[in-house]
Amino acid sequence: MYRCPHCKTRAHTRTSKEISPILRELYYQCPDPECGHSFVVHAEAVRTLSPSAKPDPLVYLPISENTRRAVSDQAAMTQPGGAPGVRLQPKVKEAGRAVPF
Repeated sequence: MYRCPHCKTRAHTRTSKEISPILRELYYQCPDPECGHSFVVHAEAVRTLSPSAKPDPLVYLPISENTRRAVSDQAAMTQPGGAPGVRLQPKVKEAGRAVPF
């Protein structure tokens, strides 16, 4: 829903056309007869909030920073060891004994 940028009346969508899989061009018209403004809006998908279970290989939408952080945190919590930053094995061994983290 868009409002007329001039008189602020709720504009009506007249038609739309797909420009690409992530971009659509919408044609709006103000219903106020004293205004009558017609205008075009571009509606574009700009980032992913929840990854698709059926992704189109031809479509690239970057993952939002909040989603990326949440997925990373979730992955860290589900790894053995339970918490982010916990190492499962010591980094180095010296003469047959483990070196503390």
